[in-house]
Amino acid sequence: MTEFDGENLQVNQLMTMAFRRQNADLKISAACRAKVERSHRALLSLLESRVPIYGVTTGFGDSGNRTISPHHSEQLQENLVAYLLCGSGPTLPIEASRAILAIRLNSMCRGLSGVSTELIERMQMYLQNDWLPVIPREGSLGASGDLIPLAYLAQVIQGEGQIFCDGQVRHTADVLAEHDVAPYKLKAKEGLALVNGTSAMAGLFAVNLNHARFLLDWLCLNTSWLTLALQGRTEAFGPVVNEQAKTSLGQRSVAQKVRTLLEAEDYRGKPLAQIGVADSRTREWVQDRYSLRCVPQIAGPIFETLQMIEGWLEREINSASDNPLIGDDGSLANGGNFYGGYLSQGMDYLKISLAHIADTVDRQVAYIVDDKSNRGLPANLADWKNLPVDERHLHHGLKGLHQSVSAITSEILARATPGGIFSRSSESHNQDKVSLGMSAAVQCAEMIEPLFTIMTLQSIVLAQALDLRGVALKGTDSADIYARIRQVVPFVNKDQALGNKIQILREHFKDLSSQRGRL
Repeated sequence: MTEFDGENLQVNQLMTMAFRRQNADLKISAACRAKVERSHRALLSLLESRVPIYGVTTGFGDSGNRTISPHHSEQLQENLVAYLLCGSGPTLPIEASRAILAIRLNSMCRGLSGVSTELIERMQMYLQNDWLPVIPREGSLGASGDLIPLAYLAQVIQGEGQIFCDGQVRHTADVLAEHDVAPYKLKAKEGLALVNGTSAMAGLFAVNLNHARFLLDWLCLNTSWLTLALQGRTEAFGPVVNEQAKTSLGQRSVAQKVRTLLEAEDYRGKPLAQIGVADSRTREWVQDRYSLRCVPQIAGPIFETLQMIEGWLEREINSASDNPLIGDDGSLANGGNFYGGYLSQGMDYLKISLAHIADTVDRQVAYIVDDKSNRGLPANLADWKNLPVDERHLHHGLKGLHQSVSAITSEILARATPGGIFSRSSESHNQDKVSLGMSAAVQCAEMIEPLFTIMTLQSIVLAQALDLRGVALKGTDSADIYARIRQVVPFVNKDQALGNKIQILREHFKDLSSQRGRL
């Protein structure tokens, strides 16, 4: 059971709800209800005292000095949602919508937004029933919050717009009518409280982080396979290099992961003392290329980046990202908690990390397909051994996959420029410095999609190399992934079209990431 209290929602709990749909047993704590009721009473008291309340008895943004009669405060909330319903572009994935609803509910449960218990109960009901807003992803500046995306959440809470329901996109009004649920009428401040926060970028952030964890694990596994296929060195992943000489947590963790995978295969690199010398040259390589032996140093900072930004996300989802706020003493405070600075910077850091993963994958694929560097394997991993000599050069192995990896990697790297640095003044210069956190999260998602493609291609390439080398995997993790590959893509013994199989396998790995969050 997940209990919402506004303070203790963990990232892993959020991801479980978002991807695994464990939403049926949700509870709002008694302490949360008490805080929400106190905050709502304080708002009503402020309304009665005629204190100007931004977004309740004033207009919004640059119109914040224009007063509104208290008896129009509810109509003002409906108008706010209405004029913000101008989003565009592809819709966010359902996992992100689920996370967004959960995060916005938890923000309300802090008891600082002035909303009613009826609103949080309505949001709880939607989450329990898995009625999730269909949200276009374009239009947010990331300050004043994710106004336009979150307006689509506010719209469905009112019983309008479209929702994901039982695997379909349906009109909210039809679903509510079928369940005999009346539309909800927003009270004073509630439209603003729904839209004026970072919950949309945080929801997509959570989805991106989930996949990034999986992709990093996958890079470690593929690195171990590359070592096996090249009969490479292992001391680069050992404790002398990664625990004694350097003490960075990420480097040590990545090295241990690769080392454990290799130990599961009973693989040890040949001792340096056994490498012979002839004609002033060693008979075998004494160290591997950077794209292999430096993986702990490449991926270590990525490991630590994921840890750092997970902390940022966890603090964000347990905060009241709203404005204005009502303190425990009933005081009114105007501020900028809707500004997505941490999430924007977190997504930009993740974009850089993803670019390093992609570039490493590209270099590792080039390493294994080139017969000038793959240590005795055929060019492009063609199955020359089982082809007649006069037909060998008719077949090109996995040359096309290598070309595809190179092309897609270029596209991934082109998206890695930090997005938050492109802030621009908006809304009559009221929003004169914005986070662009949602834009950064969208760009990050656009990098993750092709990353699944090139890592799928890399896994096919490495499986081919292992087969050509005669390596039979026996470690639990490696054998499982190898079996999944071979269920879809067979060993390539002659030139053939693989496009459809690649897409099926890619989707399989994407689903695996959603189900597990780790490899």
